[in-house]
Amino acid sequence: MAFYDQQFKILEVPPIVQELVGAGVKEPPSQYVLPEQYRPAAAAVSEMPEPIPIIDLSRLSAGSAEEFDKLRSALENWNLFLAVGHGMEPSFLAEAMKATREFFNLPIEEKQKYSNIVDGEKMSMDGYGNDMVVKENQVLDWNDRLNLLVEPESLRTYRLWPTQPPSFRDVLSEYTVRCKAATNIVLRNMAKMLNLQEEHLVNMIGDNSITLAIFNYYPQCPRPDHVLGLKAHTDGSIITINFADAEGLQLENNGWS
Repeated sequence: MAFYDQQFKILEVPPIVQELVGAGVKEPPSQYVLPEQYRPAAAAVSEMPEPIPIIDLSRLSAGSAEEFDKLRSALENWNLFLAVGHGMEPSFLAEAMKATREFFNLPIEEKQKYSNIVDGEKMSMDGYGNDMVVKENQVLDWNDRLNLLVEPESLRTYRLWPTQPPSFRDVLSEYTVRCKAATNIVLRNMAKMLNLQEEHLVNMIGDNSITLAIFNYYPQCPRPDHVLGLKAHTDGSIITINFADAEGLQLENNGWS
């Protein structure tokens, strides 16, 4: 927890992107504009050589040898897959997405109650805001985000958990539980692939591991060909579950797709 608890000195507090759009900007501010060679229109995007693999977690949990082999292939060749049979009903996922949208649609004064800026010059890992500006000429992502530590539960900073909409906290808590169940199915099968005891990875990670919920909001940009919603990156987590509500997600697997 030592690293996550730290607050980081920032050079400036970037503007809230949603507010820029609401103010009717015609051009994104310079700190959001990518050098020409890195702009989406200039980036080489190739067709996927094959569809992203689909894994049915319910069949995997039931011990399907076919699904186990599909998971092995997906991890060896893609490092990702589309999960189905995860036990989260469409109605629940719709409720989770609705609560997220309602938070970002709140007035700025309400959202700023959960700001990640501390004393005007430091930024915490938890809270509402956007990029951490730590160097000159840093290109910022065209998004606003809410970061929340959700596990271990004892370390949650509830003062930064939105109370509006009223369903937000309960939905996020339930979503966390369900994601952990799905994650553990994958970890158990990964352990079997490595000829380890089935619970080895689950126990190794344990109940005190850090789990983050990161909500990214991408307001419409007047010059979408000049910005990126989220820059190219590699997640530092063991497993990332991506619940997407937008087109345009790109991944690199022997070339961008």
